[in-house]
Amino acid sequence: MKLVKIDSSSIQIRTDLEAFRNIKINDLLLVSDSSISLVTIVTSLMDSDAEERIGDEDFLGEITGIKTITCSIMGSLKDGKFVKAIDQYPTTSVSISRIRNQEFSQMIAPDGERKSYFHIGKYAAYDCPAYVDGNKFFQRHACIVGNTGSGKSETVAKIMQEAAKLPAANLVVFDIHGEYSNLSYASTIKIGEDFDFPIWMFGFYDIATNILRIKEETATSIMAGLRKAYYRVCPNGKENKPVFFSYFDLIKEVKAMNEQTIGTGEYYKSGEKAGMEKRSKGEYNGKLHGVINLLEDRMRDSRYAFLFKDNPPEYLYKIMGTVLGNQKPVKVIDLSAIPHDVVIPIIGVITRIIFDLQRQQNADRIRPVTIICDEAHVYIPNNFDLSSSQRRMVEVFEDIAKEGRKFGITLFTATQRPSELNRTIVAQCANLIVGKLNNDNDKQLIKGMLPDGDSTVIDSVSMFNPGDVLIIGDAVPVPLKIKAQLAKERPVSRTIDFWSIWSNAQEYDLEEMIDSYMRR
Repeated sequence: MKLVKIDSSSIQIRTDLEAFRNIKINDLLLVSDSSISLVTIVTSLMDSDAEERIGDEDFLGEITGIKTITCSIMGSLKDGKFVKAIDQYPTTSVSISRIRNQEFSQMIAPDGERKSYFHIGKYAAYDCPAYVDGNKFFQRHACIVGNTGSGKSETVAKIMQEAAKLPAANLVVFDIHGEYSNLSYASTIKIGEDFDFPIWMFGFYDIATNILRIKEETATSIMAGLRKAYYRVCPNGKENKPVFFSYFDLIKEVKAMNEQTIGTGEYYKSGEKAGMEKRSKGEYNGKLHGVINLLEDRMRDSRYAFLFKDNPPEYLYKIMGTVLGNQKPVKVIDLSAIPHDVVIPIIGVITRIIFDLQRQQNADRIRPVTIICDEAHVYIPNNFDLSSSQRRMVEVFEDIAKEGRKFGITLFTATQRPSELNRTIVAQCANLIVGKLNNDNDKQLIKGMLPDGDSTVIDSVSMFNPGDVLIIGDAVPVPLKIKAQLAKERPVSRTIDFWSIWSNAQEYDLEEMIDSYMRR
């Protein structure tokens, strides 16, 4: 055996020993001299000279040749425990051995009791359970990525199930597709069915830009008129805080401004109007027809009825009490029943309120909360062409990513397109869970965030089965493939079996579908 090359992130070995005949990619090797032990993972194999020695009568299976083994350095052993830090490197005079099951179990075993750890599955290459440090996972931001069908939702459900065993756990889930709404350990807040979301909860700016879709940069006069009407019916109103007002009074005020005339101080001297003051159009007279139509059209559309129910100011306490209360450890905000164009503004409003409330808490009485963002790239995108209203919402999440930890609020984002997720969010994630991922841009993004020794293992995720994950970061000792265990209560799959459904003839009442569509 000969150590051919060693650098800061990899080593290369040349050997013809029988012990390494069956070595495979992703096997772990221990490279040691008298004082230093490095843990490495096999990334490539080459039988260097077997081809030159094959004769006409040779059987290929009998030719072992000299193997060249390239490994990435993952960390080192200190007092028998795996650590990611590497203080020194060995000389070229080393002994190299495969890490067996018992050795692996000992080197990743947590110090002391496992009270702060939760079980997530088992290591694929070793008969050994995989544990995650709950403190290190939840006290910093995390992200789970993977293709559609890679098992992201199943893994998220497993993590929620483990957290829900704690008496004071506090997780809030933004569930766009209704996957987690039937969990027994979760309170489900189904917006649009069981819960309203009164329009005054948005604050003026979000009402104008996200509900009515008025762009202030191109409609300054209209926006100014609407703002004036808002503050007349809601003198204590806020641009981005929920303050109660009557939507019907707002429409009435906008109509009055649209028809307003003002006295000029001059009077008619003759004719039918003799003695009457002359009047001219008010500042917004005739300019707010479009706004009035928007205000009334939204209210008439049955899909948005949950925005216009007669909910009093106390409703804020009810809905946020459910979101942050301690009735159950997990709160699922199910947004699957409402139009997509208001889903994102609602997520922004709730997130901003949670963050503001967390910042008000005394440091010694903070109740930590983790926000789980399903399909996070949809509402926290990495796009510099965002409108001003979209940018404001993204900034809320960026602020949480940058300083939320000290206020007891962290993010756990889930996405199938990490390259489209906001860069600030991704950069602040201390733990990454990576499922099957094929897109090269997505894999390159993940690689760019990791140390060299960890980045090489990302190439293997293209061959993962559903439920296989790499967990990379502070919360796990070593980034090796884990087969995540299914949760006892699984999310509702949105996978539709086209072929099976097509195989059975079914009757569809298309006329009723169209009628229902037109009635909404």
